[in-house]
Amino acid sequence: MLKPQRRQPRQARALATRDAIFEATARILEADGEGTLTTNAIAARAGVSVGTLYEYFADKQAILVAIAKLENEKVRARLAADGPGLSQARLAIRAQIEILADRPATRRAALKAILAAESVESLDREARLTGRLIRQPGDGGALDAFVMTRATLGVIRAAVLEGSPYLHDPRLEDALVRLVERYAAP
Repeated sequence: MLKPQRRQPRQARALATRDAIFEATARILEADGEGTLTTNAIAARAGVSVGTLYEYFADKQAILVAIAKLENEKVRARLAADGPGLSQARLAIRAQIEILADRPATRRAALKAILAAESVESLDREARLTGRLIRQPGDGGALDAFVMTRATLGVIRAAVLEGSPYLHDPRLEDALVRLVERYAAP
């Protein structure tokens, strides 16, 4: 079960500390890989004490999940602002593809942490959010939303975990949008 973030930073200094922990985590993962990621290494790279790190996060898994959630929020907000004219299906799929796109090792580690730590219920909440965005007018309801969200998220997760070159190929987004639109077509 996922351990929640312990301290919710609100002030600028606390947000800077949290961001330093996130950046240190990503730098370690990208430079040295998952095998070297420890809370001690993160704290040292972030320039904080291990005690301070533990004020914010229970363990490295909680850090990875928090990084992914924050990045997801940022990507969704940016796409909502930048995406007029794009279908809701394309926006939802693009958001899932772009999360931590520039940091593949961090993205893979964060996804593994989410899959290992999150409950089925919270994974279902994520899928339902994506499902609301990809649902097309006149669709077949809850079953169709379930099938399409699991199909699209499953492909994206597989590409992340496998380090697939398709993740960076714009044709993947196009293929998933076609899948959703054809499935929803009468």
